[in-house]
Formats: sequence, C-alpha cells, structure tokens
Amino acid sequence: MRSINQLTRLLSHLRPVALVVTLSLFVVFSGCSEIEVGGGASVVPSVTILPPDLSGEATDGGGEIASAGGDTTAEAEAEAEATVSGGPGTIKGRVVLTGTPPTMSPLFVAGADIKDKEVCSAIDVPDERLVIGADNGVANVFVYLKKKPGGTPALQPSEVALVFDQKNCQFIPHCMIVPAGQTVKVLSDDGIAHNTHTNPAKNDGISSLVSPNDREGALELVYRRAEAPFSVTCDFHTWMKAYHMPLDHPYGAVTDENGNFEIADIPSGEHDIVVWHESAKGQKVVKDIKVTVEPGDNPVVDIQYSVDKLQL
Repeated sequence: MRSINQLTRLLSHLRPVALVVTLSLFVVFSGCSEIEVGGGASVVPSVTILPPDLSGEATDGGGEIASAGGDTTAEAEAEAEATVSGGPGTIKGRVVLTGTPPTMSPLFVAGADIKDKEVCSAIDVPDERLVIGADNGVANVFVYLKKKPGGTPALQPSEVALVFDQKNCQFIPHCMIVPAGQTVKVLSDDGIAHNTHTNPAKNDGISSLVSPNDREGALELVYRRAEAPFSVTCDFHTWMKAYHMPLDHPYGAVTDENGNFEIADIPSGEHDIVVWHESAKGQKVVKDIKVTVEPGDNPVVDIQYSVDKLQL
C-alpha cells in the first residue's frame, strides 16, 4: 500500500500545467516548443484548458486582497491563503488588445492654453488611459495574485524609498505597485506647485502640496494595507492621474510598454490572478484567472483584451 501511495504522489507531480480561464478570455501559450531543463534535458509543456467557472462575481476595483479584510480569525486566514506546495515558479506573459485600437489623441498639444501652460503644455501631453505598444501590447496593466499565498514571509520594506515623480504636469510612473509599509517619496521636476491627492479605499488618503522643483521628496507616502489599484490626482491640474496599488506580497507586476509582464518565485500550487486596467469596463480585463503554478518556468500566457471591453 505504501508503494502505491508513493507512486500516486509521484504521478501527481507530473500532471500537466492547468489554467482555468473565465469568460471573455482566450489564453494562447507561446514558446511551447522544447524547453531546456538543466543538464541538457528537455520537455514539451502540456496545457489543459478547463471549462470556465461561472460562479465567480467580478469585484469592484479589481479584486480583494486577502490581508486587507480585517478578519483575523483562523478560519478566515485559512480561507484567504492560496493552496501552495513545492518549489517556486515563474509566470511570464503579455496583455494584447484584439481588434483595431482607437486613436488616442494627446490630452493637450504643445502650446495649448491651459493652466501653467509654460510648464504643462511645453510638450504634447499624452492620454495615458490606453497606451498600445508593439503588436498591440497594452501597457500599464496590473497583473497580480489576488491572495497572499500561505507561508509567504512578511514583506520587509526597503530602506531605499520608491520615487513618484512629476514632469510637465504628468505623474511618473503612471502605474505603480507599492509594497505595504514601503516609503514613497513624491518629487517634482516642475517649476510650479502641485498637489498630490491619493484616493484609497482602505488606507488613509492624503492631499498635500508639493513645492516647485522638489528633488528631495519632502512629501512621503506609506500605505499600510493591501488593496486594489486606486487613483492619484492633482487638484491644481485636474487632468493629471496615476494609479497606485499597495500589495502585501511580492507577486505582482505592471505590464511594460509592449504589454509584457513577469511574476517570479511564486510558490507552486493553485492561485487566482487578477488582470486590472483603468480603461477596461469595471477595470477587470477578464474575470480572475485560476492558474496552477509548477516549479521553474511555466508556459507563457497571452491574455487577449478585446476593444469591446474598453471604456474610454
């Protein structure tokens, strides 16, 4: 009997990678020719697409982060933790817009007669609600684990502060993941005053002056609780907008200019992944994706974002 059980456990580790994908998502795996596995061996990944889970409800603002709920009972903590086992794995992928992308005109062209125009319209001001790169890759999409995996060590904030900057009346970066407890210094490269106004749901919001040409960061932000992305605005220049997302685990990314993302060192097991974009209807590009992560590199996932899902 013991030998049978051992064989069963061995076979369970050899199962194909399974992705459970909800409605409106097409998952295309690329790079699935032979993958090198240490020592010159190779394996061809096998992927099973399971039927969609119709029971899930979309949540406001891109999904709840487990640690932010405030319920500290043992049962709630157990339910919040994802099932994990084995060594860590890495997920890589792209978010790609399908269909013909709309033309995004600048918010203002250089020389436009707007407030503080000598700074704010010194250049064309882009509309960052939708930024499309090579092969219709979508920039500035948050991709992250919905729940902190069980056994994940507490985040240790870096002594080096993150930087949130402003230039020509634009926030830099437009989208930013902030580890819970991490200090963020708010800088400005503009010779005019700004106002940084955060709009969180679970953290304390601030609305504070940022002095002209502040390259030291007199204003500091710290988010203590994890939550879905929220907007950051400037009350002096109302077109300015960025998004911050505090996370209580390291398993999240923002897509680059061509829609690429990578999340490394995820504990093996089943996880729910949220794909959030400011211009998606309801901010969800798709309903949450259920992913089984295997140790090492996993098949590349291409998340298709239809133009029909845009709300501009």
